[in-house]
Amino acid sequence: MKKLLMKILSLTVSQIMLYAVPVTVSNAESITGDVNSDGVFDTSDVVLLKEWLLGKDTVIADWSAGDLQQDGVIDVFDLCIMQKMLSQKPDNVIYVKDSDELKKALENAGAGDEIVVASGTYVYNGSVNKGRTFTGTADGTADKPIILRSENPDNPAIIQGQSIDSNYGLTITGDWWRIQDIVVTNTSKGIIIDNSNHTEITGCEVYNTGTEGIHIRDGSSDCIISDCNVHDTGLVKAGYGEGIYIGSAKSTTDYVHECDNNIIRNCTIGPDVSAECIDIKEYTTGTIIEYCTFDGKGCTGENYAKAFVNVKGNDCIIRNCTGYRNDCDKITRAFEQNDVVEGWGQNLTIYGNTVHMDTATNPDGKKMYFLSAWDCSCTVWDNYISYGGELLSTDNPDDHWKYYNTEYITYNKAL
Repeated sequence: MKKLLMKILSLTVSQIMLYAVPVTVSNAESITGDVNSDGVFDTSDVVLLKEWLLGKDTVIADWSAGDLQQDGVIDVFDLCIMQKMLSQKPDNVIYVKDSDELKKALENAGAGDEIVVASGTYVYNGSVNKGRTFTGTADGTADKPIILRSENPDNPAIIQGQSIDSNYGLTITGDWWRIQDIVVTNTSKGIIIDNSNHTEITGCEVYNTGTEGIHIRDGSSDCIISDCNVHDTGLVKAGYGEGIYIGSAKSTTDYVHECDNNIIRNCTIGPDVSAECIDIKEYTTGTIIEYCTFDGKGCTGENYAKAFVNVKGNDCIIRNCTGYRNDCDKITRAFEQNDVVEGWGQNLTIYGNTVHMDTATNPDGKKMYFLSAWDCSCTVWDNYISYGGELLSTDNPDDHWKYYNTEYITYNKAL
């Protein structure tokens, strides 16, 4: 390779131009670097481009895949980029383009695998166990996570269920997974994380679900949901239509309740999420919700859903979020804490949030509180609320009962 690059780079400009071909064909389905168009970018593509540059009798099958500089030509500079890409490419990349290939790739995945899903719609066929359709069960590691991602984030792969009445769209039961730029729709539950630690869901969209959109449960901890868009949930069971759900209710006996230190970051939740945008269940600890946007339009109020976020776990943080009630009369407070189990629903830290609540008096004839948390403890600062006009600071202890319906409140300042 070194000798080849020296030979190529020693060419004059005019000689280099002899080995540059204008790219005039655009292939929307191209895989970057896959100049031989066999569906995979690998060493064979580098060899083909080398031979072509040296003037050998070879054929570039997909010109657009080889234009890595995106300057309209293929030349030696594209070869250099291709070689660097190959050196950084994970060892185990599996490209899938239909439902059977996706199912097989998930079933056979191992640590360090990267499953790259072509644009298109993927509908599960075959037997279903406990509602799980497309399922990943293997464990990745910190150094070698298992990645499932759309090949083209601008035209993401769609996992589509057969009905919003039953089954889950995507289930992960192993540790250290990364789910990236996948759409899940038309299923009872969208993305389920069961007994999975250190798993990340990023850039995904979940909508048109019979119940909840994304659920982290059954002992799953240290997971991250980031940059996701969840909307139109609870189309069959409105009271169970949370956008994002952490843990399980105390009445549930089939799952491990402890789901700790999970993060929900920079997500957009709503409109038409029929229950809470986020529900944090009892027996969970250390959930962080940050930089999220809540749209209350479409909340039904079923199953006591009255707020953007309901916290029943301990030591949670809600920070730097924005909520819009959008005249939904079922939302009667911005945030809520509950001690449904003695000793739980405590020690919430909530700061840097802004909520637009439309009116100072809710349809129950009570104050539109920023936080309702009667028997629960919380620490607050730098929060703002509006009732259809200017933003009002909730930081003044003299205004305690205007904005906070709780006895156990501590006013603090950012350190």
